[in-house]
Amino acid sequence: MPKLILYIAISLDGKIARNDGGLDWLENHPNPNGLDYGYADFLAGIGTTIMGRKTYEEILGFGVDWPYIGLQSYVASSDPSYRCTTPDTFPIHSDLGELVKNLKTTADKDIWLIGGGNLVSYFLDQDLLDELILAIIPTILGEGIPLFPGNKIQSNWQLKDTKTLETGVVTLTYQRLK
Repeated sequence: MPKLILYIAISLDGKIARNDGGLDWLENHPNPNGLDYGYADFLAGIGTTIMGRKTYEEILGFGVDWPYIGLQSYVASSDPSYRCTTPDTFPIHSDLGELVKNLKTTADKDIWLIGGGNLVSYFLDQDLLDELILAIIPTILGEGIPLFPGNKIQSNWQLKDTKTLETGVVTLTYQRLK
């Protein structure tokens, strides 16, 4: 059965972006050998992406081609008139939980929850998030958008894997205990 996986970079102080949504701090971390931090292997197992509208618009603002060609993507927005401009990308304005439950029974690959923080909290509270892959960047942002901005329910996780990379990035993979 496909899993809903959060794969995300976070700062040492638990932030996923600057207050304005900026991700420039990720580009500033030294990576002289151009490591992809396991991204290509991870992406090979993904068939669907889910993200919030702000995350979608941040990606569009990178000025690069849509990076999720060949994947079915959903963009959560509370605005019923919101439209997506990229291939195979669909706005969703209703029950995200039902969408994920349906995908878990019909999809043949995993589902990547790209972000943002409010969606992460929503799926945690709905008990639908199965795995966390956290790439911890050795930077303290101070102010910024937290990874878990408002979840209300405690959840317990088991460490599945750790990787320490030559750049100082540590990747932690957790599986949700049910």
